[in-house]
Amino acid sequence: MKINTALSALALTALAVFAAPGAAQAAAPSPASSASASMAAPDGNLWAWDGINRGGVYCYWAGDDSDWTTCSGSSNNGTMRNRASSLENRGYAGSYDDVNLYWTTGYGGAKNCLPNGHYLNNLSGIYFLWDGNSGQGESMNNNISSHRWTNGCPV
Repeated sequence: MKINTALSALALTALAVFAAPGAAQAAAPSPASSASASMAAPDGNLWAWDGINRGGVYCYWAGDDSDWTTCSGSSNNGTMRNRASSLENRGYAGSYDDVNLYWTTGYGGAKNCLPNGHYLNNLSGIYFLWDGNSGQGESMNNNISSHRWTNGCPV
């Protein structure tokens, strides 16, 4: 339990490196720095692109989605399952403004949380948490299948 808690805190600390724009950022040990891209204005959606740096086709969702083969808005006929390489949480601040991202459909398998107002330009260096579920420790790049809005990322 202590190891899982420590690893969860470490993973979330790594996500915290990708703070909101304008915040001082420490050098990250992974290639998934937030580069010079700035956050877009909140629009209430989770955004995903199949390329790094918001490149390629995209999908966005205002609510939960148990299967990323569909999305609310898209540039690619509505599928992003196991394709996302960059993410942005443009949710409105308040309750249920963070997003849990899951390894499998139906909110299953390993997960990780994207805090409100955070942008990850390259998921290659970001991993699912070691939580005893399938997909734990795997790269999040091209491996997200569902998401659910949550009332806070664990710390």
